[in-house]
Amino acid sequence: MSLVLEYELVGDGARPPWWRTLLLVLPISLLSLASVVFSPLGSAMSAENPDGATVLAAAGALTLAFFGPVVLFWRHRFPFLITVVAALVAVVIPIGNLLAFGALAALIGRRRGPAVWATTALVTATSTWVVIADALAQPREASVSKTILGPPGGDPRAAIDLAPGVVVTVALVGLAVTIGAGFLIRLRRQNATVSTVAQTEREASDRLGDEAARRQERERIAREVHDAMGHRLSLLNLHAGALELNAGDDPRLQQSAHLVRQSAGEAMDDLRGLLQVLREPLGDEPPAIPLSRLPEVVRDSFGAGQVVNSSIFISEAERADPQLSRGVYRIVQEVLTNARKHAPGEPVHLTVEGDPATGVVIEARNRYVPGPVTPAGSARGLKGIAERAELLGGRLQFGLDEGNTVFRVRVELPWREAPASR
Repeated sequence: MSLVLEYELVGDGARPPWWRTLLLVLPISLLSLASVVFSPLGSAMSAENPDGATVLAAAGALTLAFFGPVVLFWRHRFPFLITVVAALVAVVIPIGNLLAFGALAALIGRRRGPAVWATTALVTATSTWVVIADALAQPREASVSKTILGPPGGDPRAAIDLAPGVVVTVALVGLAVTIGAGFLIRLRRQNATVSTVAQTEREASDRLGDEAARRQERERIAREVHDAMGHRLSLLNLHAGALELNAGDDPRLQQSAHLVRQSAGEAMDDLRGLLQVLREPLGDEPPAIPLSRLPEVVRDSFGAGQVVNSSIFISEAERADPQLSRGVYRIVQEVLTNARKHAPGEPVHLTVEGDPATGVVIEARNRYVPGPVTPAGSARGLKGIAERAELLGGRLQFGLDEGNTVFRVRVELPWREAPASR
């Protein structure tokens, strides 16, 4: 049967600056030296012609008393070891209780649990022993408590006694101050931790507030653009269509009206895409279309009026995350829309392959149709694809190949598993 005493860390692992520990070490070293001087060993050293063993023991005790408190620099790394060793050494060597008390205060301030109270009980027992032994030591110069609390002006070599109440008070005050200091350290560390957590939460709240404000501004801009530009483009499209019908036998006027109507329709498509990008972060995402239905979506959504030769193979599509499914759908939609706008009438070869091991690859190619002027904003579709791919952790590649006659778009997306349902 084994006994395991548990403990836990209080606060974070931050340590005080070295100069603060030095301010603790110096007075403990000086008072520990005083404990050796005013002890039976120190009294024996003050006698005439002390023997060699006494001198050697006194030299060792004085060295330990002065340099021993240096271990307090490591009191946060080895709090239990330093406290226990300091308490036991004080029973054997007259260095006093201050080193053990300093280590115990740090222990209580940074740890809690049964192991802390067991160590406190050990220090209580050893410090009581040290106080009683000091109170029983004779003559007066061999006792710290008698030297400090005895009647003033007495003979240092005289034998005096202290009242039992004084001895008990000395022991209790030392322990009370030590334990109180430990709890004060613990309280300060807990408050610092709470303040740090609160500051982190405030910063997170501020970031969320800024993000919400930006999204609201995007929504406001989207509404204004829709109200201002949507109506005018619709009127332009309507009047261009009427002009085309009433052009009569003037082919130039009919062609110009047709171009105006076609450009207005394409501008409306661009505007809808832009508004979708602006509004998407605020509004609820539409239900994700499963990847297993992607062939149906391609056929139903893009088959009318556009020749699409598609090859779609996705393994374990039901495991895909809804965000991945939605992203693949939007990217395929934009790829085919882009091809329809810039290469009207040309067949599009679409390939979509995916599985959990390799991710999803979307590739589309069509014959390149050069135009005299690139319409303003014609690269917006590819930019939107690139942004959506980046949000999903993927990348976009596009350009001409096969003798600058085929335009190819390739999107690579990492696989995302759907979250486990609870």
